[in-house]
Amino acid sequence: PNIGNIQGTASFGYGNYHGMTAKLEKRYNSGLSYMMAYTFGHVLATSGTTLSGSSGFGNKNPRNLSLNYSSAAWDIRHSFVSNFLYDLPFGRGKKFLGNVNRAADVLIGGWQMNGILTFRTGPPFTLRTDRCIGSFDSCFPDLLAGKNPNAAPAGGRRPEQWFDTSAVLLQPTPGTNGNLGLQTNYAPGQRNVDVSLFKAFHLTERLSSQFRAEAFNIANTPQWSQPGNNLQNSDFGRINGTQAGSERRLQLALRIMF
Repeated sequence: PNIGNIQGTASFGYGNYHGMTAKLEKRYNSGLSYMMAYTFGHVLATSGTTLSGSSGFGNKNPRNLSLNYSSAAWDIRHSFVSNFLYDLPFGRGKKFLGNVNRAADVLIGGWQMNGILTFRTGPPFTLRTDRCIGSFDSCFPDLLAGKNPNAAPAGGRRPEQWFDTSAVLLQPTPGTNGNLGLQTNYAPGQRNVDVSLFKAFHLTERLSSQFRAEAFNIANTPQWSQPGNNLQNSDFGRINGTQAGSERRLQLALRIMF
């Protein structure tokens, strides 16, 4: 009698993934290396997981869990990542200013620039409502004929309205839990550039140091959070903030290596 609730995990779900990957890589040569990788994929499943549950996900029919088959919580349709490492050609023995004295070389030589560029589409989520008439495990809205709930609103996507909120009805048909499927909408993706500058100082044959200046999300591009997904709430379709920890961050470090 003192147990409030019990949660359990079972392995009766199933899913599958199909994808294509492509990569272009230049191995380190003449002070430069870079890599570009792209993945196009689609993963579907009948459930979320204990680690990556999807907002709004629920059973369409608890007696037939195969009806939950939809884009999985970890479905990232497009992902592009590129990185580079470049030894700047300045200082003694380099292409530019190669004959400077040692004092000047301490300032202008030995610099390395690095960067990571990331573009990804966002994960899916499910629209919900609490206006079902009847007793149901989960309640979803009704989709209007010919409408796409994930379509961009008139004027394009913006934080004030991320998708076409007029595509669904607040109250589904009485006696049903709504005809809208699961995982119909996608949250904003990720656009991010990280850049760093390294400077090496050779102190002795076995002792060296490295100065590091690093910028994460250097352009301070907003990484929007998921819009509201419940029709009865005032923030339905609206984004109220950004992803935690996604703001621009700068840090300096000095490493001693021996």
